Amino acid sequence: MRVVFILLTIITSFSASLLYAQPRERISTERPVPAALVIPEADLATPVTLSNYLSAHTTSRKEFVRQLYSWLAWNIGYDVPNMYSPNYYKDTLDAAQKTLKTRIGVCQGYANLYYLVCKEAGIPVHLIGGYTKTSGRIDNASHAWVAVQVDNTWYMTDPTWGAGVVNNNKFIRKPVDSYFLVAPAAFVGTHMPFDPLWQLLEHPYRHDEFRDNNLKAAAERAVFNYKDSVLAYETMNDDLLKYQLVVNRIEGYGVTNQLIGHELGYYKSLVKYIAENRQIAAANKAIDDFNRSSNQYNRAVNMFNEYVQFKNNQFKPSKPDGDIREMVDAIGRKLAESRKGLAGLNRNEGAIRGNISELQESLSAMEKRVGEEQAFVDKYIKTKKVFRKSLFYKTTWMGIPLN
Repeated sequence: MRVVFILLTIITSFSASLLYAQPRERISTERPVPAALVIPEADLATPVTLSNYLSAHTTSRKEFVRQLYSWLAWNIGYDVPNMYSPNYYKDTLDAAQKTLKTRIGVCQGYANLYYLVCKEAGIPVHLIGGYTKTSGRIDNASHAWVAVQVDNTWYMTDPTWGAGVVNNNKFIRKPVDSYFLVAPAAFVGTHMPFDPLWQLLEHPYRHDEFRDNNLKAAAERAVFNYKDSVLAYETMNDDLLKYQLVVNRIEGYGVTNQLIGHELGYYKSLVKYIAENRQIAAANKAIDDFNRSSNQYNRAVNMFNEYVQFKNNQFKPSKPDGDIREMVDAIGRKLAESRKGLAGLNRNEGAIRGNISELQESLSAMEKRVGEEQAFVDKYIKTKKVFRKSLFYKTTWMGIPLN
């Protein structure tokens, strides 16, 4: 028996209304970003080559992230046409590669490139998805930035907003330092992660508090140990549990706008698909395990049939007693292997429940027959050779020998 299951693939999809947040025009005296390293084109081929170059030309982790931020601010423009194309990037690597190649990108392009370059260098970094607030009001688009650890301290960095602004659908390069290595407590004034974990605060804010500019209520709640939670997130091998906890945190801090709802829906779908895939994988494993047990049983039946034919010929052509004993003992071992395989199967697996019961019944019947033949062989070996031939006959009716 073989049942084929098709594993589900996780497909991320977003509503056309879910756009990328754009850097808004600002009037301020923000400190400009210093000029970036002049990096040879050959070292800008991939995030890996860029990371290697920065590692070779900087002397500390802080200088590395400073030069990376500066290079992005001075060399990457905001991709205005594609801020209305939420599926423009296939994945993290594609976003980083396209941004390097074209020298333009939306927030995912900036953030993903920053993330991969830091990660390649062994710098602790996380991509963060969320939404933003401008002039005290929620922006109607999602956004992406990064958290990076320098000198054992977590900071927030938004290379997109640090590069410039969009005004009248045109990107104006205006590099500033305001979004480089910002303390989480200050950054949350304008940037709200979907998952409260990535506020990196001991008193994270609810989404309604961020919306209403009420950043005092959080201080009255119990401390949230984000350091332990981040460590648990980084080391958790169970993706199902990991993403279920993300769902729990997002729901726990309130769904106050469509952007949060989209992100929550994505993670719920992710949890669902992972759970379904695990069920399918478990079912396929059960089927494979059952098939192995079934094959062992079938092999034992074939071996038993060979033995019966040999016995019907009164163990001719002659074999040493040890070989005859091994014939029946080998059958018993095959049956034991089949039985052992069945013991580990989930009896509640619907696809093979009936097959398990049938195989168990067949095993029991065959084990009984093999046991009888093992007893016969024992008796055969203990009997003097001159009398062994008589063992192959049973007088069961009116003295007529039956083979």
